[in-house]
Amino acid sequence: MKKIFEFLGTVVIAFAIAMFLKSTVFAIPEIRMNSMENTLIQGERVLEIKFIYDLTAPKRGEVIILDKDNASKGFFLDYADEIKETIDVIRGKAGRNHLIKRIIGLPGDEIKIEEGQVYINDELLEEAYVKGETYADALEFPLIVPEGKVFVMGDNREVSLDSRQLGFIDYKQIEGKAVARIWPLDKLKIIKK
Repeated sequence: MKKIFEFLGTVVIAFAIAMFLKSTVFAIPEIRMNSMENTLIQGERVLEIKFIYDLTAPKRGEVIILDKDNASKGFFLDYADEIKETIDVIRGKAGRNHLIKRIIGLPGDEIKIEEGQVYINDELLEEAYVKGETYADALEFPLIVPEGKVFVMGDNREVSLDSRQLGFIDYKQIEGKAVARIWPLDKLKIIKK
């Protein structure tokens, strides 16, 4: 009986450590949509570093994972959400609130979209990673990015759900930075700006 309790205790501790690391240090999310093509393709997995923006501010061109519906609720509630989400993934019920996008505008930036091109502070943004045309959708430009927020877009501009529909993304909605594509192994690559 003692060995069974020791085994169960070890499993519980290992699960708690894994959940802590997943909720605060890193994650390996799967790309579920085609809004980041050709940079990231549906079915691929990326290494997400979660604590990076506790150490540094987001930068233009970085690829981030964000929660489109919720800002942070605080460490313990976020941790509980991570446990629930992990259980849902195990049960095959993955959530759809998480998006992967590229940071285009930072606080104080003036953004314009004209003739399929993006301008930041009246300078053309060089975007070799873009697939398709960049449309303004229903937004009226120019826009100024408020403090504590970013403007994001997917690389596959014609199909991306991003700041053109969702509005500015609060820093608290940013869960982490995608630093590398790690699956499939033959496409292992650092994600560049």
